[in-house]
Amino acid sequence: MTATYRLQLTPDFGFAEVEALVPYLKALGVSHLYLSPITEARPGSTHGYDVVDHTQVRAAFGGREGFESLRETAAEAGLGLVLDFVPNHAGVGPDNEEWQDVLAYGRHSAYAHHFDIDWAPLKPELQGKVLLPFLGDTYGTVLDDGGIGLSYEDGTFYATYYEHRFALSPRTYPTVLNALLPQFERTEAYFDLQDVRDALAELAPDARDRAAALCRRLDAVDVTFDPEALNDLLDRDTLHELLEAQHWRLAYWKTAGREINYRRFFTINDLVGLRMEDEDVFWETHRLLGDLLAEEAVDGVRIDHIDGLFDPHEYLGRLKDLGADRIWVEKILAPHETLPEEWPVEGTTGYDFLNDAMGALLYPKNEEALRRTYRRAVPDAQDYETAVYHSKLLVIEQMLSSELTRLSQELDRLSEADYHTRDVPRAALREALREGIAALDRYRTFLPHTPDTAREVIEEALHRALQRNPAAEPIVYAFVEHAILGELRADLHGGQRDWVGRLQQYTGPVAAKGIEDTALYRYVPLTALNEVGSEPGAFGTHDHAVHARNRFRAREYPETLLTTATHDHKRGADTRMRLLGIAERPERWAEVVASLTELGDDHRGPHGPSDKDAYLFFQTLAALWTDARGTPPAAGARDDLADRIAAYMEKAAREAKQQTSWINPDTDYEADLKAFVRGVTTDPETPTVLNDFAVRLAEAGFANRLSQLAMKCTAPGVPDVYRGTEGADLSLVDPDNRRPVDWEARRSALNALGPLLSDPSVAAVQDLFADPDPRAYLYLTARLLRWRRSHSALAAAEGYVELTPEGDGASNGFAFGRFTGPEDDPDAALLTVVARYPLAHNRDAPASFPLPETLAKRCWTDVLTGTSIDAVDTIRQQHMPAAPVAVLASE
Repeated sequence: MTATYRLQLTPDFGFAEVEALVPYLKALGVSHLYLSPITEARPGSTHGYDVVDHTQVRAAFGGREGFESLRETAAEAGLGLVLDFVPNHAGVGPDNEEWQDVLAYGRHSAYAHHFDIDWAPLKPELQGKVLLPFLGDTYGTVLDDGGIGLSYEDGTFYATYYEHRFALSPRTYPTVLNALLPQFERTEAYFDLQDVRDALAELAPDARDRAAALCRRLDAVDVTFDPEALNDLLDRDTLHELLEAQHWRLAYWKTAGREINYRRFFTINDLVGLRMEDEDVFWETHRLLGDLLAEEAVDGVRIDHIDGLFDPHEYLGRLKDLGADRIWVEKILAPHETLPEEWPVEGTTGYDFLNDAMGALLYPKNEEALRRTYRRAVPDAQDYETAVYHSKLLVIEQMLSSELTRLSQELDRLSEADYHTRDVPRAALREALREGIAALDRYRTFLPHTPDTAREVIEEALHRALQRNPAAEPIVYAFVEHAILGELRADLHGGQRDWVGRLQQYTGPVAAKGIEDTALYRYVPLTALNEVGSEPGAFGTHDHAVHARNRFRAREYPETLLTTATHDHKRGADTRMRLLGIAERPERWAEVVASLTELGDDHRGPHGPSDKDAYLFFQTLAALWTDARGTPPAAGARDDLADRIAAYMEKAAREAKQQTSWINPDTDYEADLKAFVRGVTTDPETPTVLNDFAVRLAEAGFANRLSQLAMKCTAPGVPDVYRGTEGADLSLVDPDNRRPVDWEARRSALNALGPLLSDPSVAAVQDLFADPDPRAYLYLTARLLRWRRSHSALAAAEGYVELTPEGDGASNGFAFGRFTGPEDDPDAALLTVVARYPLAHNRDAPASFPLPETLAKRCWTDVLTGTSIDAVDTIRQQHMPAAPVAVLASE
């Protein structure tokens, strides 16, 4: 495996469309197509993570037949496939037959153990029921307004609400049939319906098979139920009684945060957690995946949201038994965290590399000047640690409160079981849990595995939590620590292990919603750093740390993915690389902010925007002001730009949950925010304020992007190209980063570059790299991926050496070497040298990189231009004909 290409499948872009791209992707130089989820999802889904049937290939993509055609075409072209699999959750709704069976039969359903449901919640009214928070208003209002109706299909009655439907318990069908029977009194069907009704009325709660048989009898009755008549069949009181008799309870969607009794994917009500720890559930949901992994060219699987599983260690072991030779996990690693050594995986999906590469390219010397501008513009700004803490607390109490209540209730039972700890109050346990989770510095631990690491992490988190709450009782925090680490009475260990498993499934969503979807929209000094898996409170990454992690990947995870863009990124590669330029010109940026603030005063409304949202907008506008070639927009084009940024800012403000939110949108604030964005973007004075600076940011972004690309395509690991980002990537967060790709333009561009890729010319490459030109990204990507494909041993080499710069411009470059063979006598070798700080560095004082003795006195070939370089002891600027990057190979 030498390179992957991530493709986002949709109903409009399925297997046939991907199959048509195979020649292009082969020519680009990738070795594998990396597909988004292909299992059956909800109708119309554009991402595929709302799976409704793990055992079927999605019909909207072309079904199994379409997949087999793609697989065969890819295999003939020498390309493999990597599949994206979603084990943690499933989409609920009309098309999930297993979920509908649970609604119909409750705890007696054959699939009740598939879903992570608490059938005995604290609220008495929910005992034995599933709370369904899907109503757009309170239950009583919706019922009185006639929003809930009935429908019938194939022997099953449903309650309906817009596109939703909820299977009724067959034991309650007599209520419906009693109302229907008079309509058929003089037909042959009358007595058949009466017989079925009487039999259903005598059903025992656990008579699931007999109930199913009676539903089949009902389906066989020669009668049609008029949908319109069904909706008017029952009066409100009778309909309410019917609904109350179900194994579920309809509710206003906003009740979910405090009362929901099934585990969700984060806070999404219609994605229900699966009990993948149950072996039967694993094998049932993975039947299709096992079949596909056995086929030619299907070379691996990417596992979505590994943190959501009860026991990832056990799950990955079963996945290996299933036949998965290569496994990648979507895992957000904390700054000092690594994957558990026991995991049989190739690595992560690459966010760790994305942030390392960005940190290596960030100019670190102007941190205080940049923060000073931020504090001046946003006087009430919090530091990052505080923003994360308060964001996580908000998520815990407002969105995930019911889950915390369940955890604290179960912990209270553990404390009551031992007379030494029975005096610990439940409320105090809940508070200690909340504070400890808010202080946790990563998504989860992996207890009972990696106990030493987990102990250190848990102890530090609870210590920080207690420091924040000096009035709290230390004995409560001590008990929480003992419970998490398994230091309770021996006979309590079974319950403790189950509780810890659920706790770890909870801390991940808190971290994801609290950091990625809240704090990263609240703390915005330099938004290039606000990326998934990032640590914006730290300004840059020391070169030694980047090299150390590269060396670790080379040794432990040579096939881990290296990404700079994904379907979940906050900003595209070009957007981020442009924003890095702000750190190189903080004084000029301060002037731009002051001018935009003054200009924006004419466009502010009585309700907004906040200073923080204005500052976020100014950065976004500066990054997107010029097009992919660095050209400012014409007056007519600024309306479209304003609409695009306004949509982004609305989402950003809702995610921040300060002036508005998804749960409680403030329409006045959002209207003023959008008006501000449109007003400033289209103001006649904005070009005067922004043009020169934005052009310089585009130049910096272009150089930074080339450096980042060279690093990604040559560092230890497997470079991953997200759909279309072999060209310009000035995207924002989804849905902006999922806009359609112009594949024909990319085919044409690659064809036009064909002669240069086959026979590079120094002058032609230099011209291509001289000014912002997206074709340079395509050339660099294709040239290096093709080289990797023909030099796979060196591309996967374990040997890695840090090249330390020297000279007056030592900080202006970054370089490393790769090699095969022993360290003291390497065979083939590769050097990657990139320039950085394009706006800050002295171009007359470039960095020089002395080579270690084992790599000196060799002849090198520049992969990008084909030129030869005589044996040297030091790599200097003149050895970089395709500045700002050089990739030098020696066989």
